[in-house]
Amino acid sequence: MLERGEVANSWRRERWSSLRLLTPNWQSRLPGHRYEGSDPDGYMTMDDVVAFIENFAAISRSPVQTGVNVTSVRRSDDGYVVRTAGGEIRCQTLVIASGACNLPTVPALKDAVPPDIVQVTPFGYKDPTHLPEGGVLVVGAEIRMLELEVWPALRG
Repeated sequence: MLERGEVANSWRRERWSSLRLLTPNWQSRLPGHRYEGSDPDGYMTMDDVVAFIENFAAISRSPVQTGVNVTSVRRSDDGYVVRTAGGEIRCQTLVIASGACNLPTVPALKDAVPPDIVQVTPFGYKDPTHLPEGGVLVVGAEIRMLELEVWPALRG
């Protein structure tokens, strides 16, 4: 396994401090590893998730190489060639587990927002102390509805 950062890097470095896992603890399972804490109906905190993943890596003896940045992948006659800063790795099977949310999607609508309104993506947000005083509007997956129903009213 190759990891560009450290084990559980995304949870350590790319999440806000108050984020909780979106599924109850009793559903948290990895092969041969499951939640064993005292709150099965609760939701793990960021630190809990990091510990859960670290523990799984340790007990499963997963061969994780940390600090390895993959720069390219290409198909070869017998599988794949993975290029890293440290050289090439050849493999027959490749699983790309980079996640679907590693690049924030910011719609063009952002250009119409007045410049004095602070805009952040999940990668720029860590906790409420980084926001100015006042109200907060969170725009998520329903951006099309927001554009059609709310934004014209705000402009008008």
